[in-house]
Amino acid sequence: MIPSDLLNGVRVVSLEQYIAAPYCTQILAEAGAEVIKVERPGLGDPRRAYDPTRRVGDADISGGFASYNRGKKSVTLDISDADDRGALKGLLAECDVLVTNLRPGALARVELSPASLRAEYPSLIICEISGFGVSGGPYEQWTAFDSVIQAMSGLSSLLGGSPDGAPFLAPMSTMDLLTGVWAAMGISAALVRRALSGEGCHIDAAMYDIGAAFMERALTLQEFTGETPTRGTDTFSPVGAFRAADGRWLSIVIPTDEMWRRCCSAVGRPELVADPALDNVTKRAERMRSTIVPMLEEWALNGGLGAEEAAAVLRDAGQPVGVVQSVRDVRDCAHLAHRKMFAPLLPRASAQPDRAELALPRFPLLIDGVPSAPGPVPALGEHNFAVVGGRS
Repeated sequence: MIPSDLLNGVRVVSLEQYIAAPYCTQILAEAGAEVIKVERPGLGDPRRAYDPTRRVGDADISGGFASYNRGKKSVTLDISDADDRGALKGLLAECDVLVTNLRPGALARVELSPASLRAEYPSLIICEISGFGVSGGPYEQWTAFDSVIQAMSGLSSLLGGSPDGAPFLAPMSTMDLLTGVWAAMGISAALVRRALSGEGCHIDAAMYDIGAAFMERALTLQEFTGETPTRGTDTFSPVGAFRAADGRWLSIVIPTDEMWRRCCSAVGRPELVADPALDNVTKRAERMRSTIVPMLEEWALNGGLGAEEAAAVLRDAGQPVGVVQSVRDVRDCAHLAHRKMFAPLLPRASAQPDRAELALPRFPLLIDGVPSAPGPVPALGEHNFAVVGGRS
């Protein structure tokens, strides 16, 4: 593995903490950009102290920090201090992109408003990441974490069991990561435009907006039908999970009539194709739990088919299906290993990848068939001397 060079020569300064902005800039770093992470002296990003932590080489590293901060340079500056603020502006004069997820208005309070920075550095691309945007609105000053946006976007209203049950929060930072991806895409597009025009721009990336965009299917169904989607049976897509003879689960989706014919043939029930109760997608969606899932479970049980065997039969018939895997299954997956999806976690630039004890997911794109290698996890202020002459 070698670092990608897609953004080679691009310099990014980021006033960031927690997840959304760090994930954005880690994407940029793994694409080849130089990312300078500006942290508070003595404290740093709060996620540096998050459990779990592990001793990696001669450094104690937080998994919650390593996940979003590999391959960056860390400098410590107190932006409320005039001298440190001057050092930051010196960096901005030589950088292409500024990313921040400080609270709306925080930069203006220390004489670094995006408007003033754009006036001073016309070619600078500024990306502000926040919960609810920086264009005003009744929610602008509300604090947002991932779970807040999962709830407010409507995602939590669709996850879980019955419509009357408690809402479910996905146990991963769905909205933070989506926001990071969208912000990185916006920055990449802005870099292309700047290469043509020479002009920078301001990107306002609101987690709530991105959460709403993520819910496009549910919102489209509501617009077209007048009905609000709820937890429970999906009445527009025949998707479900069934249990195999070994107790493991499989996920299956049957979105077309042709796939329904393949599925019925594969499980030895071709007569169901002509069943008037199942002869279109909507009917099959409505009867997924009551009819189709029990039929699939009966087929697997009577045939003594474990999850992998059942999946193989259905795949051979051209039916999309996937075994529900544990996190351990994903980490040990032979296919992901073939694609070198997990990259060594390095505590410092001099560490040797072949001696790394831990590995985390890499930049999930192959560029010309080559996987990229994330850089090491920076210590707090590790690059002060090299970047800002030893300040803080």
